[in-house]
Amino acid sequence: AHEAGLYKKYSLRDELIFIPGAATTMQALLAGEIEFVNSSGSPAINSILQGADVSIIAVSYDAMPYSLIVNKEIRTPEDLKGKSMGVARLGGINEVGIRLALEKFRINPKEVTFVSTGADPTRIAAVQAGVTAATVLAPPASFQASSLGLNVLADLADLGLKYPTSVIATRRSYLSKDRPLVKKFMMAFLEGLALYKTDRNFVIKVMQKYTRLNDTAMLGKTHDYFVKNTAAIPLVDPDALPAGFPSGKNPDKPLSEFYDNSILQELINEGFTKNLTKRTGN
Repeated sequence: AHEAGLYKKYSLRDELIFIPGAATTMQALLAGEIEFVNSSGSPAINSILQGADVSIIAVSYDAMPYSLIVNKEIRTPEDLKGKSMGVARLGGINEVGIRLALEKFRINPKEVTFVSTGADPTRIAAVQAGVTAATVLAPPASFQASSLGLNVLADLADLGLKYPTSVIATRRSYLSKDRPLVKKFMMAFLEGLALYKTDRNFVIKVMQKYTRLNDTAMLGKTHDYFVKNTAAIPLVDPDALPAGFPSGKNPDKPLSEFYDNSILQELINEGFTKNLTKRTGN
């Protein structure tokens, strides 16, 4: 939406800011330094659990976009028992993904050991060297791992695992105070999603800019992977939210307090999304 000038179309002045670290991002949102956050769902969910003035207003991707990458010794899920699993950081999204997959395989996560082995390249190297038996990777890293001879034991999205992978969050007070502006933001965001789903060449050019990768074939495969599970109308599905809660943590408040679909529902009722869904076929 930013690269296509869609926010300007709705008279909004936008700036993309990369903020490393979930805690820092949420602090910036709560301090009023930024108005919207696009991240995985866990940072917003954790903030809401702590009573913060935050609400999730859209979820554009609620599948788990990871492949379980294993070394050649692992042929079945049962082979993972007693092995080490590489994750970027303990307690992070990689560990959540592996835990959910193991539960799907009817394997107790306590039967494996989680080891922090860093970013994608070092996690791939650890599996290659046999330091760890497996890790989870999203495209394009999963494709790179396959090209190096590592095996894909399972695609977590194909397992039907729900997770709020890409959400838009804002302050609940901001939504109440500046609702017309939030609505304009959402209109531009919806048009951006439609563009993402229909203009592959444009998307690949944008991906090249931000990833600094020149392999258009790899970027095209990455787009094709993500686009199939990207929502044209990103209504929050409350059933996807529990996967974003800290491990073993049961919410002490109803799920309805974590999200607000009212802006999107308003746009649906007004017919704004009708032409967009005709374009995307969703």
